Amino acid sequence: MDDELLILRDAVRKIREMERPLITVDGPCASGKTTLASRLAEMLDAAVIHTDDFVIPHALKTEERLAVPGGNCDSRRLFREVCAPWRAGLPVLFSRYDCRADRLLSPERLPECRALILEGSYCNVPALRDTADIRFFLATAPEIREARLIARESPESLAMFRKRWIPLEDAYFAAFGLPDAGCIVLREAGSLKAEDLFAIID
Repeated sequence: MDDELLILRDAVRKIREMERPLITVDGPCASGKTTLASRLAEMLDAAVIHTDDFVIPHALKTEERLAVPGGNCDSRRLFREVCAPWRAGLPVLFSRYDCRADRLLSPERLPECRALILEGSYCNVPALRDTADIRFFLATAPEIREARLIARESPESLAMFRKRWIPLEDAYFAAFGLPDAGCIVLREAGSLKAEDLFAIID
């Protein structure tokens, strides 16, 4: 755990020296991505964009599309609406996808911030990966992730994770060789206590 804190401390110090950095937090489901992204956002005065808000609509979830590594995420729209304007120093105007209603919500403007974090699986497809300054990958132990899924999901949702979403993630990781040499790999970051993280970095 101490090694993870030191790795994060050095990464945060590096990020703070950058101008308008873009950070990605990737990894399998229930690995702690959202928790880490939230804590990093507090330390870095950053906004967080979730890849879950860029899932493709139901009509596009064909077997052919889902057979494409990372095809469950509309990475083109994510790049067009978020990454490209952020890199150009322009305002970011994006629409979240409402999975239950199967529609895009009204466009919203990214709040003023010093850094941008992309959080979620599929943020390491080439078009997105190549825009990032720092890339975190959470390699939390499978037994920990399984316990979290059991605790937080309904039986029906858990079955769907096992049958569809986890295999799609695994295919994406395998196709792009993730985590690759450019990733900062963290194995326990999702279990770090907030007070420990802030203490060593602040």
